[in-house]
Amino acid sequence: MKNLMKLLPFLLIVAALPLIHSCSKSDEAVLGKVEFSISMDEISGVKSLAADDSSAVAYNLLISVETADGKEILSDELIPLYSFGAGFVSEKVELPSGKLKLTKFMVINASGAVVYAAPKAGSEMAYLASRPLPIPFTVEPGMTARVVPEVLPVLNFTPDQFGYVNFGVQIIKPLTFYAVAILDNPLIMAPTSAAPVQWTQAKLTVLDNKGWRYSFRLEAGINKIIVRGGSEMYTLIVEKEGFATVRLQVPAGKLRETSRENPLVLKIPWGQTNMNTLVLQPGPEAGKDAMISNLSPDKNFGSHPFFEATFLSEPVLTVMRSNRSLIFFNLAQLPKSAVIKNVSLQLSYEVPLPWPNDSAITATPGSEKWFGAVLQQVVEPWEEYGVTWDNQPRTIDVNQVYITPFIRSVNFINVDVTRLFINNINSPNHGMLLKHYPSEKFPGFRFASSDHKTSVLRPKLIINYSLPAVVVPN
Repeated sequence: MKNLMKLLPFLLIVAALPLIHSCSKSDEAVLGKVEFSISMDEISGVKSLAADDSSAVAYNLLISVETADGKEILSDELIPLYSFGAGFVSEKVELPSGKLKLTKFMVINASGAVVYAAPKAGSEMAYLASRPLPIPFTVEPGMTARVVPEVLPVLNFTPDQFGYVNFGVQIIKPLTFYAVAILDNPLIMAPTSAAPVQWTQAKLTVLDNKGWRYSFRLEAGINKIIVRGGSEMYTLIVEKEGFATVRLQVPAGKLRETSRENPLVLKIPWGQTNMNTLVLQPGPEAGKDAMISNLSPDKNFGSHPFFEATFLSEPVLTVMRSNRSLIFFNLAQLPKSAVIKNVSLQLSYEVPLPWPNDSAITATPGSEKWFGAVLQQVVEPWEEYGVTWDNQPRTIDVNQVYITPFIRSVNFINVDVTRLFINNINSPNHGMLLKHYPSEKFPGFRFASSDHKTSVLRPKLIINYSLPAVVVPN
């Protein structure tokens, strides 16, 4: 009875709410997602753990899910648990759409011991929960269902008091490592924090030597990955649409040695694709680009040899002139049924503009020391021989692409501009604007434009795309 009295304040709130969440078109018809959330507000000694990064990563969920008619979907699946405010939220789990039920739910600590569990209906502890297991929930196509079960601290209670034959998962110990996916293109700036333009999103599937596997969605940055421990070797499969799949084996010791400062670099070969490719490098007649300047706000520079974002002194007036540039590529040559997978913009220059301070080169976009330029999506029409500083079209900073000051032994760079062409923003795309960001700094960037006399230096847009399969009738 003493243990039971201790247990009562630890009850958690239960809810199952559908949330809108995007998924790929190929999955919309049959798949949805589920995340499990646990409020730790009332659990003594645990609320502080939610704010402690090192402890938060040590928690995992062990869950089982069945269909409404009892068909097993997940069996003892280990799901990473992340801190979120005062509580925890799990990795999103992809499940088939329909009516499902949660049949097992346990919270496991870093030692592999069960510390919290949801009681099952009919068990000795079930009366303490307003909704004991199994908990029904519905997965809608293209949606994310949130399930928040009531859990009780295990304390000195036995598994059968919760309705389980045994907890039997003490052998599970999570392994945490850090990883970043990069596009391995030697023409793109070096894969360091100084040049995150090379970081990219990808899908990472991890397999151990006992058959366990799980897929993670890698963001374009440093990712914290939590997998099932106990394996000496892990197989990592890196996938990105439009690029060749990368498969490698990594010892557990090497994964443990990683950190945020020294992540595992997953290189995706740039040139190995099975996509169709369209290369656009128009000259003065077909190209559409222009420069605009704040010192000549009503003057048009439609025939300008440079595609630039510069902040340079004006020799005559001895003031600083701020220049920006717009560019638009006509995609009429792209098949109407094409599905764009990735887009790269190659920019070249005759003579580099030397930056007087290399602090920007070693800084990361978003930090106080970083400054450089961005490419933003233009959302209003403009004319090559009509645009000026005063009537420049509107742009948006969502999905903008950073260009960091760089030192290279070649006179061109490749910039991944995929997110300016593939995004979930229902805004018209009238090209790109190159400008200083976050503020104007001397000197800036000066690349060749489509009006440059040297054709090989002109901007080049490289589009990799796929076409729908052709069905040949019998």
